[in-house]
Amino acid sequence: MNQPAPPPKLFRDEAKTGSIACPACGAPLTLKGFGGVQQIACSYCGTVSSPEDDGALAIVDRDQRERRASALQLYQRGTVDGAEWEIIGIVWREVRSDGVYPWQEFLLFNPYRGYRWLIYSMSDGQWSLGGPLPGAAKLVAGTRAAVRYAGETYKHFTGGTVYTTYVEGEFPWQVRAGDEVKSDDYICPPKQISIEVQAGGDGADLNFTQSVPISPREVWQAFAMPGSPPPASGIHPAAPNPHKTKFYWLAAAVLLIAWVAASIAYASARSKQVVYQGELPANATLTEVVEIDGPKQLRTLKFELEAKGMNNSWAFAEVLLVDTETEEAVAVGLEIDAWSGIDDGESWSEGTNPRRTTVGGVPGGRYLLQATTKLDRSGDVADRLELTITRDVTLGRYILLPLLVIVIFPIINLARWATFEGRRWANSDYAASWEP
Repeated sequence: MNQPAPPPKLFRDEAKTGSIACPACGAPLTLKGFGGVQQIACSYCGTVSSPEDDGALAIVDRDQRERRASALQLYQRGTVDGAEWEIIGIVWREVRSDGVYPWQEFLLFNPYRGYRWLIYSMSDGQWSLGGPLPGAAKLVAGTRAAVRYAGETYKHFTGGTVYTTYVEGEFPWQVRAGDEVKSDDYICPPKQISIEVQAGGDGADLNFTQSVPISPREVWQAFAMPGSPPPASGIHPAAPNPHKTKFYWLAAAVLLIAWVAASIAYASARSKQVVYQGELPANATLTEVVEIDGPKQLRTLKFELEAKGMNNSWAFAEVLLVDTETEEAVAVGLEIDAWSGIDDGESWSEGTNPRRTTVGGVPGGRYLLQATTKLDRSGDVADRLELTITRDVTLGRYILLPLLVIVIFPIINLARWATFEGRRWANSDYAASWEP
């Protein structure tokens, strides 16, 4: 009696963890990815095989190549992102544009958390940790390429053709040396999305990967590597800008409110009392007695010299205040000028009239005022010179200096932020056009 035929297998048997001989060179191979393995590349001879339903390996592509020494080794285990992972595949890839920029990709596997990529850039020593993007990023219309995902905008950083140059280990997809894909990287620090498009017989294969920077030291510690990791240089494309903070601007806003209140209070407290105002004789000396209130108080005096009716000429006054008790003197020189004319039918004028200067720390008391004047008579001589001395005026430096201190720190931090971004985008496709 004929036995009924067994039902056809819907899925191949899971590959058992253990040694399987490479069908090309006989080297022992170990499958770690269970039923998800689609191909395995022999680390000894480079032959690419595919597991069959019975667990045997069928040669897909026979190759002969030397084994490369990668930064991490196949089947190493390490704890990354709170879980233990095993490196089950290694891929070397590169971009060829004004030079060759290679990197190594390590396929991490955890039976409970799936697959992750650990990426090592050989050109600058930077590392990234990534995995499949749970969804698809959408292109944003605009003059500059960008994508949006989960409410965030990722700016285009670099794009080009990526070439696979070396493969070893096992993978849940087909990957071989010589593969070419079109790749574009988009950044929204500290995140990066890579979109790869590979043309095939059945159309284009589209893959989305999201990654974040990870420090070389963290990688070395995770996999218990001896010594120190290869030194990193430059800035990771998705590195967070350490100067991106709102602290300085919030602090400046609070301090500005306090500054406005303090400035108003300071200006209101100044008396701005005129202690002398009078006309000075031309090319002569004026002598008068001036009283400055508050013998034991230090006053701030503003001296102002103004000429009436002067043009294309100048005038000078040397003002001397001599304390009648201590005979200590305060000397101030004031020069004013005024010039005008017509050139090519255009009128112009320039000069400084009136002239002002401020002197602080003047004790109150009785002073002898001596003012000597000198006038230039080559132009329109001044009709009169007027000197005004005012005490307790508002000093602009007491208002402007605190303002400068308040705003300088946000400005410095902004400059540091822009410098960091400039260094980041110097490695992008937009190095010549990037602006802060």
